[in-house]
Amino acid sequence: MSAGPTPSTASAPAIAKPAAKVEVATSGLDEASVVTRREFLNYVWAGSMALFLVGMGGISFFFALPRPRPGEFGGVIPVNADEYRKSAELKAPIANNVGKFWISSSEKGIMALYKVCTHLGCIYPWSESAGRFQCPCHGSQFQIDGTYIAGPAPRNLDRFKFEIFDAGGISLAVSLNGDPVPLPDNAALIKVNTGEKTQGKGHF
Repeated sequence: MSAGPTPSTASAPAIAKPAAKVEVATSGLDEASVVTRREFLNYVWAGSMALFLVGMGGISFFFALPRPRPGEFGGVIPVNADEYRKSAELKAPIANNVGKFWISSSEKGIMALYKVCTHLGCIYPWSESAGRFQCPCHGSQFQIDGTYIAGPAPRNLDRFKFEIFDAGGISLAVSLNGDPVPLPDNAALIKVNTGEKTQGKGHF
């Protein structure tokens, strides 16, 4: 008796192998680095508040600064026009200690010269014998109109802006940069703005 046919190995069903695990490339961001919508809104809110507080702080600082009143240094100092006429007659400047300037008059006109030397900030006097300003600290010298003569000062004397008025309060002339302005015959009052200083011209 012959043996039955043996099952062919070729007809055996193939056994499927498990698919290889595929690694999906990510952007390199983990969950901790992902910003949610709530966090983003919190950041925007915090940034807005920071800008608001900085702005309010700046405004508060501005309003906290001391504001000079009229008649005080840093504000407008009224000066009688006769003081300038007296300066022209004497050919010498007159000190205004409240405004920290010299009332000076020259051939070019009247001016208000800051009483601080342009070298190292010393207070300089007028020398009657020499007919000029002479700083006692380091020897800087200036003409009656503030023009540099000699010494270590790097520029002419600084000047204040001013405006000339008649007895009725009508403006007659304005010196926007502190340059000399001729004094009108009907001038009664000069308002010197010690908060508006113009630096003297350098000579180096």
